[in-house]
Amino acid sequence: MKTKLSILILLIAGFCFAQSNQFIYEYTFKIDSLNRDKSDTENMVLQTSPKGSKFYSQVKAIYDSTMTAAFKDAQATQKTHFDFTNLKQSKVSTEVIKTYPDYKRTLKRSISSNRLLIVYDQKIKWEIGKEKSKVLGYDVQLATTVLHGRKWNVWFAPEIPIQDGPHEFCGLPGLIVKAEDSKGDHQFSLIATKKVTVDSDEMLSKKNREIIVDEEKFKKLWNDYKKDPVKDMRQTSNSSGISAPVSVSASITFDGKTYSQDDMLKLMEKERKDALKKTNNFLELDLYR
Repeated sequence: MKTKLSILILLIAGFCFAQSNQFIYEYTFKIDSLNRDKSDTENMVLQTSPKGSKFYSQVKAIYDSTMTAAFKDAQATQKTHFDFTNLKQSKVSTEVIKTYPDYKRTLKRSISSNRLLIVYDQKIKWEIGKEKSKVLGYDVQLATTVLHGRKWNVWFAPEIPIQDGPHEFCGLPGLIVKAEDSKGDHQFSLIATKKVTVDSDEMLSKKNREIIVDEEKFKKLWNDYKKDPVKDMRQTSNSSGISAPVSVSASITFDGKTYSQDDMLKLMEKERKDALKKTNNFLELDLYR
């Protein structure tokens, strides 16, 4: 009986902490439609497991884990100064969770302090073409679709039997190794793969403070944010008894310069308003109209 129980525990543990394929994509994007000569790049991770997948920015993952560790240390040691001079900030905040085998997609976006989830139950409609080619040494086939107001051409590799891909793309008979919208503003290209061990349940779980909204609610929150991009931070800063980094008197160093709490608030308001002027060519185009 003890032996059977031990085997059962091992099987359960093996299912939860399963081998995962990690696919690294280079994401090239032009976020300002009025300045298409300028593009940015960031490495993105598609992490698969037996239960589903998670797509996220590699840079953001490092940034978030560093910030979380720093503020936990501050709570334990009463530290009031942080130096993030060498910490690279992500240009991409989007995360996508997909569940298998239904391929339900959950788009994670943040608007100020609001962490939002938009759930899509309908499968992506694909048109598989006859055109074939080679990408990274793989035999690939062309497929097209329309998603969030953009027309997409993607190349999938039937020899990699994973019906997944970058961002929300999934449901084709093979891994999507390249995807590009018809205007050439957004492109994902597979550049590396590796094996890792992950906790499937933890990877796919809903986190604290994440709110499920529909597209109309998301659009309203986005329009409110554009009118006052630091409203939530200002309210938090003026409130008492709230456990948040901006609710305490602290100083922060970025790029060798130290800012007080009030300085940071003013700086972030200016930076966000300036960024909004140049940010008009989102990947999920119809969510921001």
